[in-house]
Amino acid sequence: MKTCIAFLLLFPMTIHAQQPLSLDEARPIVEQLQRGMSTLQTVNLEFVQERHLSLFTEPLRSEGVMFIEKPDRIRWETTSPYQSILLGDHKSVAQFEWTNGSWKKLHLGFPQMLKRVMEQMTLLHQGKLDALTSDYTVSVQTGSVAAIVLTPKDANVRSMLESIEMRMDPDFKAVREILMKQPGGDFTSIVIQNEQRNMTFPVGTFDQNKPLNLATVEAALRHAP
Repeated sequence: MKTCIAFLLLFPMTIHAQQPLSLDEARPIVEQLQRGMSTLQTVNLEFVQERHLSLFTEPLRSEGVMFIEKPDRIRWETTSPYQSILLGDHKSVAQFEWTNGSWKKLHLGFPQMLKRVMEQMTLLHQGKLDALTSDYTVSVQTGSVAAIVLTPKDANVRSMLESIEMRMDPDFKAVREILMKQPGGDFTSIVIQNEQRNMTFPVGTFDQNKPLNLATVEAALRHAP
């Protein structure tokens, strides 16, 4: 499956060595984050994703867009070097790939796993960190580069995923990068660009049977108030 839900990022910054705070210790920061995110109804952004694998001398790069709409709808669309759409909500997920001039809906071998990841992405975006504590140990890094770090509690998961790190503005108002680290040093990264908030998506943007094509969605967003 070409589309990778590893929503990770590489940003030209490094976090200064500083003792991270536990979720309880960082409660005022978390509450501030939740208040900021509570006003968001939608977000649309562009991303550049890079997979850094020890087997390759150069990272595997892809580009695309992501749309999120409360309470739980998300669309992750890769536009280059191939075309793929991944859609999800609390009920189901769907994936499409552009093949021979048209969109083909794929059979997902692990729909429950994908559905869980999509749910986690919407929770992260809404700042609902407490809802993730059953699966992750959550810590908060403050300083010139702020970050929220999720470490899987399950040993089997940690054998594949060491941590997810969300790097944010110092005021915790926006995610600027996400980094997923794997044991052995491999990682996937995404740089978030051109984020817009509280735009109105046209009907069909999140349709899991016949999603509205990207050009139509972007045209509607450009003309939205």
